[in-house]
Amino acid sequence: MLGPVKASSYRLASRIANTIRAGHPVKDYGEFDACQVVLLCVPDEALPDVIVELCSAGISWLGKSVVLCSAGLGSGYLRDLSARGACIASLAAVPGFHDLLYLLEGDKRAIRESRRLVETCEQRCVTIERDLKPLYLAALTCTGSLLFPLVMTAMESLRHAGVTPAVSFSILEKQLNKGLRAYARGGRRAYTRPAELASQLRALSAADPALARYLEKSYQLTQQLLEQPQPVRQRAGASKAATAGIRPLSAAVAESNYARELVTTRR
Repeated sequence: MLGPVKASSYRLASRIANTIRAGHPVKDYGEFDACQVVLLCVPDEALPDVIVELCSAGISWLGKSVVLCSAGLGSGYLRDLSARGACIASLAAVPGFHDLLYLLEGDKRAIRESRRLVETCEQRCVTIERDLKPLYLAALTCTGSLLFPLVMTAMESLRHAGVTPAVSFSILEKQLNKGLRAYARGGRRAYTRPAELASQLRALSAADPALARYLEKSYQLTQQLLEQPQPVRQRAGASKAATAGIRPLSAAVAESNYARELVTTRR
């Protein structure tokens, strides 16, 4: 299925094709015009320049699907190509599933073409509407970056109590799983206020005042959040790409380990 490979240099394009054992290197974007699906996999900071190059390459984008392979960027970054008639989407591996679960976001036609490339008997995709990837990323933030200080506070509290790290990890693992299962069963109704929080804060303040302040603020913000009515999300109308017919599949893929490289595939 792989066809022309375009990179920042012909030598790099050749190296990519040899590394993935597919496709053939090209010096310009001319052969992209025969491709039906274009997969972009470049460093996030290089994407704007790549989009400018693609838009000025003289390619007819009407009826093509362009899919951005990026963990953090969504299809919105491809709007310039959408304005030229392309259907756009983004593709990312969902963390923790060993490349067996992928998130697809974007126009329906581009998602449909991407699923044909990605899904197998083992690999599957979760699909969401165009421009909603930031909500998915917010979930990863809540369970990653924002969860980290709470876990750290819990670990430090157990350390100050004299519990060994191995036992502490086991306790926290059980607690986190218990909380997730409780939410799965009852949603926000499953929440219970912490008992004896005042004594916890006094003890933690004596051991580490900064952690005590963080725990107290976290509790206060949690109470404020849960006391509010559950919001009803009003989604702004997302822009829709052109709905040109899609011919036999072809695609362009870029290798993320290199800078600003593009690979095209054709069937």
